[in-house]
Amino acid sequence: MIIKPPPKLTNQSALVRYVEIDLWSWLKQLATGILKIDFLQNYQSFIVTDLILAPVTEVAIANQFKNIYPGTIPTKRIIVRQRGDANIIDGATEWNENLVYLFNPSANEVKINVIFFK
Repeated sequence: MIIKPPPKLTNQSALVRYVEIDLWSWLKQLATGILKIDFLQNYQSFIVTDLILAPVTEVAIANQFKNIYPGTIPTKRIIVRQRGDANIIDGATEWNENLVYLFNPSANEVKINVIFFK
């Protein structure tokens, strides 16, 4: 899909034809491509699935940015799925280039899928 400079449009019918045929087909291709991008492709991120956090426990998780973006420490996270009753928070240990930490302060075990973002 290449954007070409518009031709010299000498009359209204040429302009209408250009908009309806050239620009509209290009816009449809662009929209189709954009709609195929999923959430994870749109951000520099990594996902951890089926992570089990025991009650009142801090868990260390490998920082997967270490190989992709050396020296990068995630700054955000979103829990995208949770099974179990708990309120998961960041761990007391500082996140670093190798590990990130989550803490389960509740009395229940929980299983989560979490996305970490740059």
